[in-house]
Amino acid sequence: MSSEKQSEYEYYLTDSKPFQLVVRSRPRRVVFFRAKPVTAYEPTTPQTIARVVFGEVARRARGMRFVGMLPPAAELVRNYMKGVKFSESSRKPKWLKVLELIVKS
Repeated sequence: MSSEKQSEYEYYLTDSKPFQLVVRSRPRRVVFFRAKPVTAYEPTTPQTIARVVFGEVARRARGMRFVGMLPPAAELVRNYMKGVKFSESSRKPKWLKVLELIVKS
């Protein structure tokens, strides 16, 4: 086992709640436990930025009155963050990765 894998598992040893309860309702109701993803402990840079922006947008709703179906903070977050991307680059398609590997070798 590599040292990277061991450090990944150390998160689970130090966490008091290393599992998540997952409830899926479609196509049928399924309930199960799974280990938390590593990004719960060390989020990627785009995830961190998205979380900060989420908090800032939700904070703008302070003092607003309930108008629609959603609370004011949820309405603002939905409208502001819809379609926003926080990463500079998108993932390369699999065929492009394979092509780059072929060119390198």
